[in-house]
Amino acid sequence: MGIDIQPSTCRACSAYCPVLVTTDTGKVLQVTGNPEVPMYGGFTCPKGRALPALHDHPERLLTSMKRQADGSYTPIATDVAIAEIAEKLGPIVERGGPRSVAGFLGNPGVEQIATAPVMLSLLRAIGSPMFFTMATLDQPNIPLADAMHGAWDGGRMRPETLDVFLIAGGNPVISKQYFGQNPGMRLKKLVRSGCKLIVVDPRRSETARRAAVHLQPIPGQDEVVVAGLIHLVIAMGGVDAEFVAGNATGLAELSEAVRPFTPDYVASRAGVVEDDLRAAAKLIAEAKRANFATGTGLSMTGRGTLATYLYNCLQTLRGFWAREGDEMLYSPVLLPPAAPCAQPCAPTPTTGFGEKMRVRGLEQSPAGMPAAALIDEILMPGEGQVRAVFMHAGAMRTMPEEARTHEALRSLDLLVTHDIEMSPTARVSDYVIASTLGFEIPVLSFLVELNSSLHKGYGYPDPYAAAQPALVEPPAGADVIDAWRLYYRLGQKLGFALECGSMFAEKGAPLDMDNEPDTEDIHDLIAAGSAVPLERIKQYPAGHVFEEARVHIAPRDPDCDDKLDLANAEMLADLAEVAGEDIAVRRGTGEQYPLLMIPKRMQNVTNGTMRLDAKRLRVMTNPAFLHPSELAAHGLAPGDLAQVRSRHGVIEAVVEADEDLRPGVLAIAHGFGLSPEEQADPRKHGSNVNRLTALDDDYDRYSGMPRMGAIPVSLTALPAA
Repeated sequence: MGIDIQPSTCRACSAYCPVLVTTDTGKVLQVTGNPEVPMYGGFTCPKGRALPALHDHPERLLTSMKRQADGSYTPIATDVAIAEIAEKLGPIVERGGPRSVAGFLGNPGVEQIATAPVMLSLLRAIGSPMFFTMATLDQPNIPLADAMHGAWDGGRMRPETLDVFLIAGGNPVISKQYFGQNPGMRLKKLVRSGCKLIVVDPRRSETARRAAVHLQPIPGQDEVVVAGLIHLVIAMGGVDAEFVAGNATGLAELSEAVRPFTPDYVASRAGVVEDDLRAAAKLIAEAKRANFATGTGLSMTGRGTLATYLYNCLQTLRGFWAREGDEMLYSPVLLPPAAPCAQPCAPTPTTGFGEKMRVRGLEQSPAGMPAAALIDEILMPGEGQVRAVFMHAGAMRTMPEEARTHEALRSLDLLVTHDIEMSPTARVSDYVIASTLGFEIPVLSFLVELNSSLHKGYGYPDPYAAAQPALVEPPAGADVIDAWRLYYRLGQKLGFALECGSMFAEKGAPLDMDNEPDTEDIHDLIAAGSAVPLERIKQYPAGHVFEEARVHIAPRDPDCDDKLDLANAEMLADLAEVAGEDIAVRRGTGEQYPLLMIPKRMQNVTNGTMRLDAKRLRVMTNPAFLHPSELAAHGLAPGDLAQVRSRHGVIEAVVEADEDLRPGVLAIAHGFGLSPEEQADPRKHGSNVNRLTALDDDYDRYSGMPRMGAIPVSLTALPAA
């Protein structure tokens, strides 16, 4: 074989950057950005460039593992493991009913997109509705706010046409949300074109450094800031009266609801500079075209749904939606054809249409099944108790309240995890199914497009798609499988007739249960009915922009009488509660817990995934970042070890200085640490932030997502030893 360079796609995250992969006799040597794809400009991040180390990792699982009675693990042939799992699954369903079996899908599903439809098909064959994803623990506020406000059929305005772009609680330069293709380059280009960037973030982030106005609030005050912006825009006469009259209801009620949020009140309560707040409102009121975006930081502070709903209202007040004749922001290629119109879609229900949980009054919502309820659904005895879980996620690193999560997962009768290492989640599982990795799996860029239909921060701004073959085989002698095959083979052994197809079709195509398909066959079914035929997409090895797939917004349907809702009763009631509450009690800080912890993203790691050689990515731990004045006040220097304590738990962390953080804030990344059963060194393994959280703390009543940011904490220096 020898040296070969082939185009492929990095799937370390949802950006799906096109790459060139150098291999030698089936071994991945180098990954670089592919300059042939103009949108990306040859970009790939450090995680993408480090993928050869992941393929060659000495601790990679090359065979499945089975937990023994003493808690140790021994290798087991994958097909033998699947046979044993099938044998155990039947009695669990007989005892507890279909609802006793659940599936959970997280970040690894980004790479293995065939997993979700086949896992879902198996659950449906069993009769279980219990399918959970991380979407309700990240940014469920976006689909919930869209449901309550209503959606605009034509979608958002294209970034290159904007006068103003506002992002609250997000950092696209690192997270790649809203600018998934070479975010630094695209943001620079946007600003150079004259677009004014407004950033709302307690940290002067990489994105905020490019902002015309940076509002640096106290964490947990996002709804206060946006209410203040609405107040000012209305006072400035910035409402697009014609647009609102034709497309929305509730202006008078919204105007009254934001009346208490005067500039001086917002500045005092949220800790922002009043002149900056006014400057941001003036930019918004005078802009002709703008977008408002919310990120993970906003979603994790307990009132993400309210804040996002209010940003939707601000978008409507100014009429900042794509108009007739505009090019659609995310024209479909692998999704079915679209024919958007310049018109509103009425609000939709947030409750009452799906599976109800047995805990905290939670139920299925537009964001999906509430993942935060799964842990208590496992622990709570009685009819409907979950006793078996199929896990394609790093739950032990990413689920809130680590101790309760650990207790729940270890209590199961059957926990099956897909993994490439003996991660903290693998170490509480009964079976660990060794999985294929990256360039051993065919590429289909479907997920990026699918996400654009669920979250306004993802998608290809040009009609791009890629369908590429796997580049290398797993290592010689490895017993690893693409994750979807577990569910297919279980279906075979249990006598089920599974199906798979586009999620936009009423019914999937039946799978051949006698002759196992390959992964590209599953991809063909996922892409059924695509706007551009999959066979045409496969003709372009490096991916391609399909000019013929560009869609433009059609005129309003004369029969459309839907309206967007500026005065959702529950949201305005929540806003009234904000205006009337005791600020100190809500914030929760004081002498005992003087700091507020917020989440932070790191360029060189993806939450919950295998850590690579520090020499390649220069990341060993997740430091607790503080303003230098805070370190000094606590008698700490960069690199010291400290104890971080919340009302729910305690961690040890390495501290570092960050002059860009506002004082009073501690920023730390999620997704680190070892299993509670293991002795962790915070300098080597990092710290699991979820020891500071609780599943029932200030949770969103629709999604169940607990507060995972703006958490009151204390900081105490630890002895150098």
